[in-house]
Amino acid sequence: MVVIVGRKEDDLKSVANENSNISYVAGDITDSNVIKNIIKKIQTDYKGQLDILINNAGWCPVQPIQKITMEDYNKAFDLDVKAVVEMTIQSLPMLIKSKGTIINLSSVGATHPSKNLSMYVGAKAAIENFTRSWALDLAEDGVRVNAIAPGAIETNIWDVPGLSKEESKNHRDKIASTIPFGRFGKPEDVANVALFLASDSASYVSGSIYAVDGGQGAL
Repeated sequence: MVVIVGRKEDDLKSVANENSNISYVAGDITDSNVIKNIIKKIQTDYKGQLDILINNAGWCPVQPIQKITMEDYNKAFDLDVKAVVEMTIQSLPMLIKSKGTIINLSSVGATHPSKNLSMYVGAKAAIENFTRSWALDLAEDGVRVNAIAPGAIETNIWDVPGLSKEESKNHRDKIASTIPFGRFGKPEDVANVALFLASDSASYVSGSIYAVDGGQGAL
């Protein structure tokens, strides 16, 4: 059974309708009440059984520091960092009980920063360090913690607010030109690594950051 979370209820409902094993909670996880609703749903509908937590939400302002505002900072870190911490803390009793696993989504930018992405890469650097520290904290409880650091993946995160269609395309093309593979990855590329990390095949893997970036992190 899978519980998916997001702000767009119509999209969540569409996915859930495709598979009876999928349910959803609609809301913005920067709101503590939404996180409480997620936890309540797991406790009520699934008897508190939580085996895998995937922290995947993120937001990326594309601006140089000269134009970044504290509103940009707060929005990025509230979603990319604070919500991850709160979701993890609230989930821990169930994960410890199940000896489950946590998978955090980082970014190649955490170790290979790009121009105009300081808020995002700063937030993801925090996520990678949380991943390593939590792996140590939770080892004795049998909970594994790992992260995936994707490069440029074809998702709607590239629909950057404030950029025209042409500016957005130029931004994407510039990024693609820096990738050894010369192209963006697919969501399935990340999902396959997540599937491995969530499986018993990775039972001795914790505190690791897996790059899925078309070789970009090797530069």
